[in-house]
Amino acid sequence: MTLMENNANGSIEPILKGRGLVKRYGRVTALDHCDFDLYPGEILAVIGDNGAGKSSLIKAVSGAVVPDEGEVFLEGKKVNFTSPTDARKEGIETVYQDLSLLPNLSVAENVAFNEQLVNSNGRLARLFDRKRLMETAGQALATVGLPTDRKFLQTIVSDLPLASRQLVAIAR
Repeated sequence: MTLMENNANGSIEPILKGRGLVKRYGRVTALDHCDFDLYPGEILAVIGDNGAGKSSLIKAVSGAVVPDEGEVFLEGKKVNFTSPTDARKEGIETVYQDLSLLPNLSVAENVAFNEQLVNSNGRLARLFDRKRLMETAGQALATVGLPTDRKFLQTIVSDLPLASRQLVAIAR
């Protein structure tokens, strides 16, 4: 079934859903049996007061924390992410408020730096391949609608407006 197909009874299935999610930190319950559905093409806002559990919910869905109770389903299949790497392999990525960018490096370096750590054989690279860096970064930036020209790729991240920084983080 593709993401936009209807199920047997004609309704669209959620692409991502959580049921009964609970997360406790000691005696504090951050999530108390949280349920949600995210449908294809939908933007789902998670809003609430400070301490309401928004960050805990996002971390539980993205593998940054493991829920104490409950289940997460991706495309109808139960998933048990134990790390952000697990979630990333399934297409779930989180861009945190602090963005985790290196402000003194260029856009290209922020987007594709990890790609430079290994060569095409999967071994630790001895030389920094600037051409490969620019190509990899350009491809990633194109997916989020950012410019791919050399001038933008060489722009220092701290010189970008916040919205562009967020898109750079998403492209990464």
